[in-house]
Amino acid sequence: MKKLYIRAKPVAKLRDDMMNRGLVRPYLDPDDYPYKELKQIARKFNELTIESRETTLLRRDFFANASHELKTPVTAIKGSAELLCADIPLGEDQQKELLQRIGIEAERLNSLINDILMINRLENGDTAGEKEEVNITKIIRSCVDELKTQIDKNQLRLDVSIETVTLCANQKNVYEMFSNLIVNAVNYTRQNGRVEIHLSSNSDEVLFSIRNDGEPIPPGHQARMFERFYRLDSGRSKAVGGTGLGLSIVKHAVESLGGTVRLDSDERIGVMFTVTIPRSA
Repeated sequence: MKKLYIRAKPVAKLRDDMMNRGLVRPYLDPDDYPYKELKQIARKFNELTIESRETTLLRRDFFANASHELKTPVTAIKGSAELLCADIPLGEDQQKELLQRIGIEAERLNSLINDILMINRLENGDTAGEKEEVNITKIIRSCVDELKTQIDKNQLRLDVSIETVTLCANQKNVYEMFSNLIVNAVNYTRQNGRVEIHLSSNSDEVLFSIRNDGEPIPPGHQARMFERFYRLDSGRSKAVGGTGLGLSIVKHAVESLGGTVRLDSDERIGVMFTVTIPRSA
C-alpha cells in the first residue's frame, strides 16, 4: 500500500500542475517529476500547450485582419449610400458614380467573404464534396477565358502549353487553386508582359507552373506570400481587387491534395509558382 502511495504522489503533482498552469509559467519542467513516464507526459503537455497558444494567436490575428478588411468596403458602401440619401443636390453623373462605387465595393465584400469561408473550410479539412475525376486542362482553359478581357486590355502575351490531365480530387478545391494562381499572374504582370502556363503529368504526379513578367518579389518577402492577408503592395493589391487571401487559399488547396507549391522570383525569372500534386491525391 505504501509503495502505491509513493508512486501516486508525483502523479497527483503532475495532475495539479497541469491544471494550474497560467500565463506566468505556462509550461511544465519535466525534471520536476521522478519517473520517465511522467517526464514524457510533461513534454507532451508542453508541445500541446505551445500548439494551442500558436493556434490561438493565429486565430486572433486572422479575426483582427478580417475585421479590418471587411470594414473598408462596408465603410465605402455606407458613405456612398449616405450621400445618395442626404438632402444634397447631386447631378446624374455624381449619382451614377456613387452607385458604381457601391457596386464595386459590394463585389469586393462578396469576394472577401467567399475567400474567408474558403480558407475556413480548407483549414478544417472540409472537402465540401466527394472526390471525382477532374479535368484540370478544362479548368485552366476556363480560368484563362474568364480573364480574356483583362488580358487583351493589358496587351499580355499568353504562352499556354498544357497536356490533357485529369486527377481524382475535389473539383472546387482544384478550381480555386488554379483560378487564384492564374488571376494572380495576370493581375501582377506588367503592361505588354508575358504569362507562361505549363501543365504536364507522369505516372506519379501532376506538374503545373505559371510564370509572369511581374516585379520580382524580394527574398525577404517570399516566405510570407502565402500568409493570410499578407500583401507586398497593399495599394496595388486592392486596386486590382485582391482580398489578400488568394495565395493562402492556393497553399491550403495544394496541401489538401497532398501536394506542394513553390515560389521562385528574381530579375531573370520574374515571378513563378510551381505546383506538384501526387497522383494518389
